[in-house]
Amino acid sequence: MSVDRAPGPPQPRDHIASLPRYVAGSPAIRRDGSPGYKLSSNESPYPPLPEVLGAIAQAVQTANRYPVPGQALRARLAARHRLPDSSIGVSGGSLELLRDLLLAFTGPGTSVVYGWRSYEAYPILVQTTGADSIAVPLRDQRVNLERLAAAIRPDTRAVLLADPNNPTGTLVDPGSIEGFARSLAPDCLLILDQAYGEFAGADPADQPLGRWLNSPNVVVLRTFSKAYALAGMRVGWCVADPGVLAALEAVALPFTLTAAAQAAAVTSLDHEAALFERVQALIAERQRVREELLRLHFEVPASAANFLWLPLGRGSAQFAQACGEAGVSVRCFADEGIRVSIGTPPENDAFLEAAARYRAP
Repeated sequence: MSVDRAPGPPQPRDHIASLPRYVAGSPAIRRDGSPGYKLSSNESPYPPLPEVLGAIAQAVQTANRYPVPGQALRARLAARHRLPDSSIGVSGGSLELLRDLLLAFTGPGTSVVYGWRSYEAYPILVQTTGADSIAVPLRDQRVNLERLAAAIRPDTRAVLLADPNNPTGTLVDPGSIEGFARSLAPDCLLILDQAYGEFAGADPADQPLGRWLNSPNVVVLRTFSKAYALAGMRVGWCVADPGVLAALEAVALPFTLTAAAQAAAVTSLDHEAALFERVQALIAERQRVREELLRLHFEVPASAANFLWLPLGRGSAQFAQACGEAGVSVRCFADEGIRVSIGTPPENDAFLEAAARYRAP
């Protein structure tokens, strides 16, 4: 018996068509076609350390085999941060962990609250689960916890907090976050996204994650993409209650954390001091670039990440075009602002020269 069907391919669920699309940072190309400076994706401008590259090369020798689960990386992270192994999860990127958390704990009939503008993957992932997406406007370029609290509904099952916030680079007071977490209902997760945590303090090695062990509804997301210069390897990890980690393991795809990625991460931890010297250099460059931009009369909030935010509003596209013509790619958020990653001194100088020309009468 034949069934009449509308012409064309099968159609996805109704809400899929309305999902916003993730926009990746574009590469930089000069007018003559040569490569320029890419300051649009918050990557480290430095390659992995030689020891890390060696570990990757060794690990791919067994690429014909599936990777073993990440026990070695989990144990190494536990030792580094003085945490129990049972409180740490690892995966193929912190974004994957966030997706799995939302898949496990939210869905139709629930809601998720987050500040906005923030990481642009948030509304995509939330809406994919079928949960209501509640975007709360920032105040003075930073996430405001009072506004988040006011937006929470009885069906809210997760609050997403990027700290430092992406793309503004601003921080929320740590003491305020702890009080906010305590105010949430027991069935509501606070997902604290600290992708740029190593850039937020005076000492990149000072990461007091143990204070969250007594908060069963808090999950702290971390990554090796930024400070550890492994964006292309996709390594994320989290600190969470063992019960939350069990739910993550139940929905996680197998084998997403490759053997090469695990080897790169473990070796990076073994050579953390050298990597953190780079972080300190980037922090110094961040301050230098911000001071020069302020001298050029740009508004630039103080940043605790490896990028700066210029809230140019309707002038954002024009500024991004001016940078592109100078061979520098930046991340433009139309009618809102420009996010520029901190690169090497020559890369930053090229950006500052473009900014100065833009400001010139």
